[in-house]
Formats: sequence, structure tokens, C-alpha cells
Amino acid sequence: MTGNRQQNRHAVALERKAWKTGHWGAWRFSNLPFGLPGGNGWCKEIRSAHANDLYAVLVRPVRTEWGLVQHCAIRTASNLEPPWRDKQRIKNELFGPEYTAVEVMPPDAELIDQADMYHMWVLPPEMVLPFTIFDRSKEVRAA
Repeated sequence: MTGNRQQNRHAVALERKAWKTGHWGAWRFSNLPFGLPGGNGWCKEIRSAHANDLYAVLVRPVRTEWGLVQHCAIRTASNLEPPWRDKQRIKNELFGPEYTAVEVMPPDAELIDQADMYHMWVLPPEMVLPFTIFDRSKEVRAA
């Protein structure tokens, strides 16, 4: 957190209220055509930021063999870990309910854990994972 102690307390109080009530306020959008100011590494590749009264989401488009994937880095003022339902809501509100997003637990050699950010990758709309909680084999046999 940045700012003085009073500002930090105020930010945390607003955050906790938004988290409890589910009223996050409207998303504010910032276009970042040259990356995150002062950013290094992948932060230079961030092209937009979205923020409301609870969450800040940095978005980095990544070209992959699957198509364009949107890497989202999510955080709160007090480094609160977003519950799953909030990540689902963020995905739905910023990209749409028809999109699939994934979280990754990388090999230790690729682990970066310095900023208490939570990451998800929003897949291209035509991308369908080869697995789901549902048994798709029944759909395949029925077709």
C-alpha cells in the first residue's frame, strides 16, 4: 500500500465494505499504450488497467499458439486474496460470461511471488478446454 497511514486505513475500510456488500462501484478504465509507467519485465506489456472501489486489474495481451490470451493481474489495496466468486465476476464483467479463464500454479522455476497479485488468463472465445467439471464424454457419445 502507498499513502499515509490515514489514507491506507480509509482505503482498507472502503475495500472491506465493498467486499462485504458486493457493491464494488463502476469500473474505471485506463488505456496504457506504452505499458505500466515505470514497469519492468511483463509490466511493460500491460495495455490497460481497470479499477473500481475494491479491485485493480492490469491487463496484458499475450499472443500464444491458442490465439490472443488476456493476462490479468488482480489486487486490492490491502492485498486481500480475491475469493473465487470475485474472480469469476471480474472475468464476466471485464470480458464476458462466455469466456473461459484459468489460474496457473507454475513450476517453481517460473514462480514469481513478490506483489501479492493474483493472476488469471482469459482465453480466446473459441478456445474450449479439453477438460471440465462436467463429463463431456457423454456429449461426445451422444453426438
